[in-house]
Amino acid sequence: MTDISSQTLHIVAKELAATLNDARASLEAYAERSDQRALLEKCADQLHSAHGVLRLVEVYGAALLAEEMEHVTRYLLSSGNDQKRQVDGLDALMRAMVQLPTYLERVLSGGRDLALVLLPLLNDLRSVRGSPLLSEGTLLLLNLKSDQPAQPQSPRTDEQSISVAQWARRLRPRFQIGLLGYIRGERTVQNLEILAKVAEKLEQVATTQPVFQLWWVVGAILEAVRANGLEGSATLKRLLGQADRQIKTLYELGEGRYCQDPPVDLLNNLLYYVARASTSGGRIAAVRASFKLSELLPVDDSIEHERESLSAPSVKLMRTVAAAIKEDLSKVKDVLDIFVRRGGGHSDELVPQLELLKKISDTLGVLGLGELRQRVQQEISELSDIVTDGKTPPDESLIKVAGVLLSVEDSLDDQLVRLILPAASDGTAPARRCCASASSTWRASRRPFPLPCRTPATPRRKASTTCRSCCGASPPVC
Repeated sequence: MTDISSQTLHIVAKELAATLNDARASLEAYAERSDQRALLEKCADQLHSAHGVLRLVEVYGAALLAEEMEHVTRYLLSSGNDQKRQVDGLDALMRAMVQLPTYLERVLSGGRDLALVLLPLLNDLRSVRGSPLLSEGTLLLLNLKSDQPAQPQSPRTDEQSISVAQWARRLRPRFQIGLLGYIRGERTVQNLEILAKVAEKLEQVATTQPVFQLWWVVGAILEAVRANGLEGSATLKRLLGQADRQIKTLYELGEGRYCQDPPVDLLNNLLYYVARASTSGGRIAAVRASFKLSELLPVDDSIEHERESLSAPSVKLMRTVAAAIKEDLSKVKDVLDIFVRRGGGHSDELVPQLELLKKISDTLGVLGLGELRQRVQQEISELSDIVTDGKTPPDESLIKVAGVLLSVEDSLDDQLVRLILPAASDGTAPARRCCASASSTWRASRRPFPLPCRTPATPRRKASTTCRSCCGASPPVC
């Protein structure tokens, strides 16, 4: 946020607080009188106004939260009398209504605008309307890996020797009974125990690493929930529902075929919540150590305190996130490059790139890089129009999209460095030395990324058509 934006935020803070108070009052009134839909419509309109103001003053973290709140409010308006959706939606909205003003107060007091600290709440809001989680394919798709192998145990003397797929078919009804009871809030302790025993059994009988690791991590999540180290939020219940569907897939495909396409998104989402757990029991500690979660998402008390105070994230996390974003941007540009070179392609071939750009946009939003997110969203809109049109898109349109993505990639490092640098206080020398040190750490630790606008099949001596056309320059030489 620039100095001008900061000054503007202080000017509009009083009116913004009044708008949020009115939105909260409307929501509370609706919770008491759910037949008065006009109250919910009023709340949605007020959140829309707050979102617009927050974008104008460049408080992108708060703007992202207000945007998700508005989406949930309008989702509730369209969901009719679905009682479960209403309860889950109102619960998430009430918590967000409390947290948004607190977040703004911290920013007004000099704290950093960093939506990363709002990620759990943003995930809960997205879970209500069934949208992809922000930790799904965005921040945590960072190739988190563990070398922990499967450790299949011999069956007990009173057990049959059956395959993993057969165990999955046998255990799924028990998992579903436990999950249904847990979601309904019935006999919570007993149902969590059922879920934990099923996860433990699948972990024990697995003979391949992907199956073993998924249920090892699910077991860690359940261990944390049972020890009150994690709140049983809508997001966690949704993730456990996805784990149930993985049991079905496992017995339908068999362990061998299942491992050809393991559920990476689900595993990464679960690992995020393992990192956030406030307990450190046996499985939690082992999973954190094996996946090296403490290096990317530290969980000790001092770091958590800084995190709550809107402190900057670690250099290593930002470096890893930068690599992930750049890799995804390069994938989109490579596809556009091939499309332009080949000519005569169909616009529906670009649909997967739209989904990838939406994930990139979500990641930038969570990081508080609102300006870059807006630029990517504009190109999503352009590309969406091209796909909807159904005709062969003109090369100029695709080149323009590639050019904007290239400029986003070029701006990314500078924007992320600002997130990890401490704010200079009055331009003093110590602050400058600290900034210089952090900046040099970032530069020294950066790894080379794939060159933009070059496909794997393109020889090094050939310049990229897209790169020359969009920026008039030759691509960098390796």
